[in-house]
Amino acid sequence: MTDGSASARRPSTFAEKLNRLFEVMHPVGAGPFSTREIAARVKEQGGSISPAYLSELRNGIKTSPTLDRVIQLAQAFGVSAGYFTDPEVAARVDAELDKIEARHRDLHLIELAERTASLDDGDRAALASLVEAHLQKRRQARGDGASS
Repeated sequence: MTDGSASARRPSTFAEKLNRLFEVMHPVGAGPFSTREIAARVKEQGGSISPAYLSELRNGIKTSPTLDRVIQLAQAFGVSAGYFTDPEVAARVDAELDKIEARHRDLHLIELAERTASLDDGDRAALASLVEAHLQKRRQARGDGASS
């Protein structure tokens, strides 16, 4: 769900919802939290969950965590526990996650623009050539061959 189509299909299983939180709920400029980091957050907040159990939840091996664990995980990510249990709350949280995801994308674009601006003219031209070659391959793979 990182292709910008998050709102097209909402996560429905516990694992999908949990993985979406991992994908989106991290500090700006940082990558997603690891299972160990979230397990540590749960512990800091007085709960207990092992990285192995958390991994099983993320992979859909375990599908019915206790209410206490649902609450602990929601608190670790700073969302309502209703995200996992109530469709109306899930819809509201997903809308907020969409906004956060868009901000992350925007910041990545800004960072890319800043890095590109620091290149000399020759390097910028080489980068533009690489990007155009990549886009051409994508157009050919889609079979449209037309410029976009």
